[in-house]
Amino acid sequence: MTGLTMPPAGQRLHHTLARFDALRQHQDAGFRARLAQLQQHQRQRLLRSHADLFQGPALAAAANFLLHDVYGGRDLKPVAQDIRRALPKALRLLPERVMATSADVLDTAVLTQELDEALLDALGDDPLDDAHYAAAYRRLDQRAQRLQQFQLLASAGLATGRLVHSRVVRTTFRWVERPARNAGLAALYEFLQQAFAALAPVPDVAALVTTLTARERVIMQRLLDADPHPFGPVLLTETCHG
Repeated sequence: MTGLTMPPAGQRLHHTLARFDALRQHQDAGFRARLAQLQQHQRQRLLRSHADLFQGPALAAAANFLLHDVYGGRDLKPVAQDIRRALPKALRLLPERVMATSADVLDTAVLTQELDEALLDALGDDPLDDAHYAAAYRRLDQRAQRLQQFQLLASAGLATGRLVHSRVVRTTFRWVERPARNAGLAALYEFLQQAFAALAPVPDVAALVTTLTARERVIMQRLLDADPHPFGPVLLTETCHG
């Protein structure tokens, strides 16, 4: 299966894999270690900013999936290795809707890591605290890329939420577990399985991801406007430009 004959989800995954392979973290251990610190700082901030959205045990797994796996710097190397080795098999075995959602999730995760690497470059040797983080964020002014990130996060969350409530997709996904593992797709299958399990208990995935991304747009605007308290509570009557 060549790039020309590959379905759209496969083409997107192939392109996303090339972007993932180009990340600096794979070649620079020191950079990778400091990147992990930045991503941990961001995850803690996200949990503080949105703690009310993830209250209760039913939403703890959703918080981990959205704020760590998709938006927070999960190690994607095992999943990337599966895609690199066996993408044509994955496209044959897994339902088209599942592969399209995989492309959404991985596109979001890789864009997030690209933005994290750019932010770390802008930080340089500055301390990793909210004030220096905000200053580096403003210097970069990656508004268009950030808005794309929020749009992708919303799309990935909504698509995954729809899949977990489709009986046909859930049944097919269970049926293909053994063939997928035998085909060398264990990491990709487990990544998707975790996503489904995380969002299945969420009563209204659309409301969750819409609120999360709307708040993050406001926080982005505050950072760009040099608001002295960019990470304070968000009222959704606030607006973001652009």
